[in-house]
Amino acid sequence: MEEPAATVVIWHGFTNAPSQFVDVAERLRSDGYRVLLPRMPYHGEADVLTRDLLRLSSSELIDHLHSVIDIASGFGGPVWVVGLSAGATMAGWAAATRPEVSRLVLAAPLVAPVGFPMPLVRLFVKFPRIVPRLYWWWDPRVKAEIVGSPYAYPGFPLPGIMSFLHLSEWLYDGSIGVDHDLERTVLVTNPGDFAIRKDVARAFAEAVFAPRSGYFGEALVDADLKWMHDFVDPRSPSTGSTEQVTALLRAALGTGEPTAGGVLVSPLVIEQPKHP
Repeated sequence: MEEPAATVVIWHGFTNAPSQFVDVAERLRSDGYRVLLPRMPYHGEADVLTRDLLRLSSSELIDHLHSVIDIASGFGGPVWVVGLSAGATMAGWAAATRPEVSRLVLAAPLVAPVGFPMPLVRLFVKFPRIVPRLYWWWDPRVKAEIVGSPYAYPGFPLPGIMSFLHLSEWLYDGSIGVDHDLERTVLVTNPGDFAIRKDVARAFAEAVFAPRSGYFGEALVDADLKWMHDFVDPRSPSTGSTEQVTALLRAALGTGEPTAGGVLVSPLVIEQPKHP
C-alpha cells in the first residue's frame, strides 16, 4: 500500500502574507505534496498600514500553530514544516513541540534582527514594557511607498515583533526543548539577507535542533544571486524564480537534488558537526 504524501506547512514572513509562497505551493502540490499556507494572526489584512500587530501575543501564535498542525496531521502521513523569518520561528516551535513534525526547514529564522545584540533582545524579551512603541518602517526613505508585494506591510509597530522573539528565545535558552527526534533539519542561509543576524540564526539552529536531528545541514544560497530577505516572493525585488525556490526547498527537505537541479545555490547542503 502506498504511503500517504507528506503535508508541507509553510509559514510566511513577518508583516507578509501567505501570498508570498502561493506560486511555490502550487508547484509543490503538482509534485504530489499537500501544502498548507496558514496566515499568521494580524497579518495579511487589507489595510497594510494597520497597527493591529500591537495586539499580537505569544499565546495567540502558539494557539494558531497547534490548530495548523492539528489540520496537517489529520491527513495522515508525514508532516514537514518550513518557514521564512518569523515563519521560521513558527516552524521551529512546531518542530520542537509537536511529535507529528519530522522535517524542518528554517529559512532566515528570526532570532535577532540586524543591529540588535542578543543581550538587548533578551532584555526586551524579559521586560517587554521597555520596548519603544514606535512604528518601524522597513525603508524609512520611502515609508509607505516601498516597492514590493501589495500584501506586505511597509512597516510595523515595534512591539509587534516581540511575540516571535519570545518564542525563539524560549527555544534558544532551553525553556522549551525539542521533545522528539527529527529526521532532518536544514538551515537556509542567504548572504544577501540583511534583515536578520545570520550568525545568531546559525548558532540558534545548531544549539536547538542539531542535537535532536538525524541529519542537520545548511543550505547556503550563492551570493551571486543577490537575493534579499524575501527571496521567495516573486512580487518583491531581488528574489528567486518559482522554479529556483521550489528546487531549493525540495533539496532542503531532502526530496530534491542537493544542487537544486542546476540552480546556482552552492553548496546547497553542508553537513554540520552535532553538539555532544
